Amino acid sequence: SSLLSLTSSLSPPPLSLSPLSLSPSLSLCQWEAQHQDVSCEQFQLWKRENDPDYQRQGLAGFLRDNGITCPHCRFQYALTKGGCMHFSCSQCRYQFCSGCNNPFHTTACKTVQCKITGLHAHHPRDCLFYLRDWEPARLQALLQRNAVEFNTDPPNGTQTDACGVMEQKDEGGQQIDSPCGVQTQPGQAGLCNKHYREYLVSLINGHTLDPAILYDQQEVTVACKRYQVEEQQGEGEDDRVYKARLLKKLMEVPLGEKVPRMRN
Repeated sequence: SSLLSLTSSLSPPPLSLSPLSLSPSLSLCQWEAQHQDVSCEQFQLWKRENDPDYQRQGLAGFLRDNGITCPHCRFQYALTKGGCMHFSCSQCRYQFCSGCNNPFHTTACKTVQCKITGLHAHHPRDCLFYLRDWEPARLQALLQRNAVEFNTDPPNGTQTDACGVMEQKDEGGQQIDSPCGVQTQPGQAGLCNKHYREYLVSLINGHTLDPAILYDQQEVTVACKRYQVEEQQGEGEDDRVYKARLLKKLMEVPLGEKVPRMRN
């Protein structure tokens, strides 16, 4: 693909195409002559392959095109998942996590042993909710371990001083869609730190990779408690043996069933 400029040994991740219904503050379909007699999906493909302005958007365009889809009514938003992950659909008012699509509960839920009575959601271990706290180098290590390629350089001609990923921001009590604007970082493909992490997590989710393989002992123990896996260490049990046993049991807990996977 000509959309992404790569490091010398890397090739771009497969980019999927899907017609997007944009959020109310964005125009819906931008009509151009090339759209005549072709679907929105085909037109997006044409723009990706032929429009220099579109190509210069680089990974900002990738994150936008793989934006947020309401799991209840399927309305699609061309917005990044970063920031507050408690998302409320403007169409059906369904409240969900934009990283794993699990519902946000405003009162007690039916999850076994859950004692939370206020606003909360239950996130799987591969949800962006948890992985956004990982440093990019650690996310990259997980991808490299599984031979998944990723980008580090911005596309040629891309302005790299400010991140151009679209976000939903609260300005004066109104939800406004506008570019991120945070300073980009070298080696992060023309994105700010937050959105580069989101890009890496999208690859991890897209290839259904389990982050638990990189957990340290404390992370394994915390995750076992979170997902109600027995974590008691046996008397005289070696620490390394104990961790390996817990990790094996933890990885038997399925990854998020609703986590968005890479569109093919």
